[in-house]
Amino acid sequence: MTTRRTLLRAAGLAGLAGLAGCTAIGGTSTPDDDPAVSGPADGGNGTGDGIEPSELDVPRDATRRASIVASDDADALPVTPRVSLADPFATGGSPPVLRVDVDNPGDDPVTVGEYRAVVFQYVGSDDGTYVLLPHSERSTSGDPDRVTPDFAAGDCWTLDSPVAVTMEYGTVEIPAGGTLTAYVGLYGNPETDCLPAGEYRFEAAYNVAPLSSADDEQPPTWGFTLGIEEL
Repeated sequence: MTTRRTLLRAAGLAGLAGLAGCTAIGGTSTPDDDPAVSGPADGGNGTGDGIEPSELDVPRDATRRASIVASDDADALPVTPRVSLADPFATGGSPPVLRVDVDNPGDDPVTVGEYRAVVFQYVGSDDGTYVLLPHSERSTSGDPDRVTPDFAAGDCWTLDSPVAVTMEYGTVEIPAGGTLTAYVGLYGNPETDCLPAGEYRFEAAYNVAPLSSADDEQPPTWGFTLGIEEL
């Protein structure tokens, strides 16, 4: 992976304040270093294994249920992002957890950036209500271990304060036929209610080299809509 210094889009997060070379932010999208993954997911309305959230056993302490309402076509991209639900429920032990895969279907490796945003680490919902925070490392070589960081406590999963995010622009190489994967958890931004119900849009830009458009053009974007149901 390579990095070059640049200012990232703001993203609302909590728990990393005090890191050297970081900036506190509290809004929509992008990031700090952290803990990602690799392998297939369905990218549809289910949970990654073809099971709809409504068909799953609901944990006794579940307070919210997430679902993928819609996801964009990736026809304009040289890579193929996909999103699925690794754990659709918010419980006392974990917020809802999503899995994001970025496939490289080509015969040559590609370099993708910004490497956190393309797997939706530190990316916020368009309206600023939610932010997705890392629950694993990014990986192009297998499924990494999931973790539950100390971004927020209890079953509310709302951040107490904005997170500090490093001002860098990172890229990652995805090998030919390979996949970049990461797990992310859903958190409410500060001053929001506990995981408000509704539908929320998440979107990220994809700079892909050597296949991206000219530097003066806006990079293509891809996103999805997440539904939150109160239980």
